[in-house]
Amino acid sequence: MGSTTPTTSLPSASSPSLTLTLAHEDERPKTWSLTHPMWGPALSHSEYLAREHFMTTLPLAKDGGLTHWILTDSNSPQAESSNQRPILSSCETLRKHAVAARYDPSSDRVILTEGISHGIGSVFTDPQYRGKGYANRMMQELGKRLRTWQVTDKKDRPESPPLAQDGKTLGKEEEATTTLFSVLYSDIGKSFYAKNGWKAFPSAHVSFKPIKSSSSSSSSSSKPSPFSPATPPFPPNLSPISYHTLPPLCTLDTTHLLTQTLPRLARSNPSKTHVALLPDLDCLLWHLLREDFMTQHIFQRTPSVRGAIYSCPNRNGQRVWAVWTRSYYRGLESESIEGNHMHILRFVMEGVEDLGNEESLKKVTEDPETEKYLVEAFRAILAVAQREAAEWRVQDVQMWNPSPLVSRLVEKAGIEGGYEMVERDMDSIPSLMWYGAEGMEGGRTEDVEWVANEKYGWC
Repeated sequence: MGSTTPTTSLPSASSPSLTLTLAHEDERPKTWSLTHPMWGPALSHSEYLAREHFMTTLPLAKDGGLTHWILTDSNSPQAESSNQRPILSSCETLRKHAVAARYDPSSDRVILTEGISHGIGSVFTDPQYRGKGYANRMMQELGKRLRTWQVTDKKDRPESPPLAQDGKTLGKEEEATTTLFSVLYSDIGKSFYAKNGWKAFPSAHVSFKPIKSSSSSSSSSSKPSPFSPATPPFPPNLSPISYHTLPPLCTLDTTHLLTQTLPRLARSNPSKTHVALLPDLDCLLWHLLREDFMTQHIFQRTPSVRGAIYSCPNRNGQRVWAVWTRSYYRGLESESIEGNHMHILRFVMEGVEDLGNEESLKKVTEDPETEKYLVEAFRAILAVAQREAAEWRVQDVQMWNPSPLVSRLVEKAGIEGGYEMVERDMDSIPSLMWYGAEGMEGGRTEDVEWVANEKYGWC
């Protein structure tokens, strides 16, 4: 588990000898072994280490996308040996595509800046080193380091044509080599990371109960057969989302977010900078392939249904769809499924501009046919999610931070089993540190609106 440094010889957290540096390849399994009891009980120790290595091979993580960090003591006698230097605290960062939009009244246009964000995860301190402020020191160093981590000088960036919406309202100022912000999802409340610069954002979700399908086997076994279908045949107007159908959905979704949603939000509220993580294919695959590893080792099979699409011919191809993933922190050995959840990663209503405000809700409620259609679509999609949740032994189905419009659909859909609105104050708290972008320098994190703050951004 790495070297053990006597606690009596440990440096102060303020010591200049402490350094934030990259973990060597042979140090990564040591940090993973330490985190297994907390985050990997659904897997054996060897399976957990295999999963963590597998995650380094995914599209989002390859080519430097995933970085492993450690805080260590450069004055330690073992400092020259990567196999022996003390790992006082550790974490990982995952590079993701991001965007920021702000209205410029002087030119009457929306400045849209595409760049990167670093998602911070797996923040952990070996129990023998806790209580000494090492995690706090690591986060202070990391916040500053990520501002320029993997950033290319502007003079070295390739030229590209502007991304235009109508010829004057949208300008693309930079290539994706600017770090716009970093995010994390705190499991220790809001104050620790807030004092280090990461502002806590809304952390609510709506929870739905799993519902067993009427066609499910009456067997009392809690472990589904590897040969049984995950879901009965889909009804009319509803179809499953699979790996094959996901790519064009992601392309349409990210394009709409870039060219429609963010510019409109920026114009409607010029005092704010609106930012988002892009729900592109690599981002969603990170969740789904992680899920595949877990379900293969727990159930000896992987899901075939990754979400559902609802559409009607008389709606001119207007579709409503959701992509979800299952997460496991308990295996089949335990009778309890507490801690296992199905998360709706992304919920999309094509042709409906949901800006997350009361105005979007009002537009829909003033159009009874559209509202009826959206309610029907939401009910049908959730019914599939609930059946999948029951089949795959999870505690509930969660949808993060529903907008006023989505909350209205939840209320009117009459979801079987009901629902519960939950305000999280300790776990998975979305938190963001704003770094700024060209044309947006000097802004404060307090002036940032996080758009599409949904589960797909978690890491």
